[in-house]
Amino acid sequence: MNKKIYAFWITLFIVFALLIWLLNGILMPFILSFILAYILNPVVIKLEKKGCSRTVASVLIITALIIMILLGFLIIVPVLESQVIGFIQKIPTYAGALWGKLQPLFDTIKDYASEDQITNIKETMSHQSISFFNKIGGLLLNLFSQGMVLFNIITFIIITPVITFYILNDWPKIVEKTQSLIPQNKLLFFQDQMKEIDITLSAFIRGQAIVCLFLALFYGIGLTMIGLDLGFVVGFISGVLSFIPYVGSLSGFFISLLLAFTQSASWSVFIGILFVFGIGQFIEGYVLTPKLVGDKVGLHPAWVIFALFAGGYLFGFMGVLLAVPVTAVLGVLLRTIIKAYKESSFYIGSK
Repeated sequence: MNKKIYAFWITLFIVFALLIWLLNGILMPFILSFILAYILNPVVIKLEKKGCSRTVASVLIITALIIMILLGFLIIVPVLESQVIGFIQKIPTYAGALWGKLQPLFDTIKDYASEDQITNIKETMSHQSISFFNKIGGLLLNLFSQGMVLFNIITFIIITPVITFYILNDWPKIVEKTQSLIPQNKLLFFQDQMKEIDITLSAFIRGQAIVCLFLALFYGIGLTMIGLDLGFVVGFISGVLSFIPYVGSLSGFFISLLLAFTQSASWSVFIGILFVFGIGQFIEGYVLTPKLVGDKVGLHPAWVIFALFAGGYLFGFMGVLLAVPVTAVLGVLLRTIIKAYKESSFYIGSK
């Protein structure tokens, strides 16, 4: 691979990043549509093999997608919103329970501090605990009362499926036109790179999407069944965040323990939390991830976390959406560059 190819990929990446930065405000439905089209394309191909035209297959898939999205909003969102409202109403109770748990601590240190110092500490902690719960409740209520904020309902339900249909229906043409722009003497190399990128992305995006959806429902339903207030919200968000290695499950686990502590829950709830997250992690680690994601991703968890934070910092939520695909592409290209370097005369050395 010579310097011109290096320059081509570097220039393409710079142009891509510049466009994302300039058009960040309007790209959301288009990026989501491309991701959805990429995920759903194998299903359309299977329907084509069974005799459906691509247009009919695309219509069927998009119709099913819209129905699933509507059912999700009609079933899941009201449950989440009701739990958030109930949580806000119980904030004084939670703050009082937390205060009661801390009272023995003050009884222990009263011999080592003055009355005024203990009073100031109590007032500060009381204010901070109420403020903490109010901020969480306000954030969650704002999230749902404004139509999920990041996923505007009208955009997500109407505009995105329409764009997805056109991209999905024209996917073979898009691939063909893209390949037609590649220098013909480099086409085979390009196709090999795209095949490796597709293996990486399909394993991570398609597989991880199913894993996150399963964990979101499993954690949400499990925490609700054991009697944890706000359990469905915490569990659902934990499952969704599971695409960030370790972050979703660990954050959900510790938040659940904190909520159980402030709610003065019985030991059965704490044991239930351990059971729910333990079973969830076992299913994810030994069943879902090996079967759906596999070992072909080639993305180290540390790089995935870095890419997500860097993408979010530079481009907001759009950067989070694009972080893993871009990192996967860069990973494939980097492995190719390293391979070419190790095969070069500069690395091997001349005898």
